[in-house]
Amino acid sequence: MTLSGCSTIKVVYNNSGDLIYWWLDGYADLQGEQKQFTRDTLTELQRWHRQQQLPEYVALLKRMQTMAPNNITPAQVCAVTEEMKGSFIRLLQHIEPPTVQLVAQLNPEQLRNVRQRFEKTNKTWKEDWLDPNAQERLRYRVKQSTSRLEDFYGRLDKPQRDILQQWLSNSSFDPAFSYAERERRQADTIQTLQRMAQDGGGANKQENNQALMRALVERSFNSPNERFRSYSKTLFQENCVGFAKLHNSTTPEQRQRMVDTLRSYEADFTLLMTQK
Repeated sequence: MTLSGCSTIKVVYNNSGDLIYWWLDGYADLQGEQKQFTRDTLTELQRWHRQQQLPEYVALLKRMQTMAPNNITPAQVCAVTEEMKGSFIRLLQHIEPPTVQLVAQLNPEQLRNVRQRFEKTNKTWKEDWLDPNAQERLRYRVKQSTSRLEDFYGRLDKPQRDILQQWLSNSSFDPAFSYAERERRQADTIQTLQRMAQDGGGANKQENNQALMRALVERSFNSPNERFRSYSKTLFQENCVGFAKLHNSTTPEQRQRMVDTLRSYEADFTLLMTQK
């Protein structure tokens, strides 16, 4: 939904197999039979996703359309966000067996490629979030958020921009702390992939590796660092409060724009459900 324009969603979704393949290849430099296996897996994933998850998106969009004309509560915002998160976790669970099968085939050079790709993306992340000073970082966040919100509401007026400015100015977001968790997840991922690729064969290898992958996903969503879990929860609640406050400041015309945008997304997803 952060994509700019409903037509973009259709183009990206219909080409998602190729896009995800190129993304994965950029990390692992897929080789030999891994290439066709990955393409076949992504084709099946999209078929499943059209049948199982797009209907969930349509139902959620319908509910959001009934919410949009009214004032909303932070609890409602959090509930929608949690539903989206749950949908993504179900996708990860569905793709778990073939993911494990592919990871078991990765060689040491491919794992080094993954580590190097992490380092490259970290450099970009630091340029965006760690290198700027606090004032520059706030301007960047406000600019990003304004652009995304105006895709749904149309142009925000000054009082609404002030609300957004206050929301982000008072945010508990700590880039250094977030970056430390990012590095922890990446190190955890590399270590887990190495174990999965190096474990010996046997009848229980797939089952054992699935357990390793499942535990990795759990740690990615629920950090073993208790302080980071508390920090994430605080940020989550702040964003629910901030979005509800901003939405409640919008005009009837802006809310209708939101309804119309959501309805367009619904129509696109409904069409995508019927395509092969």
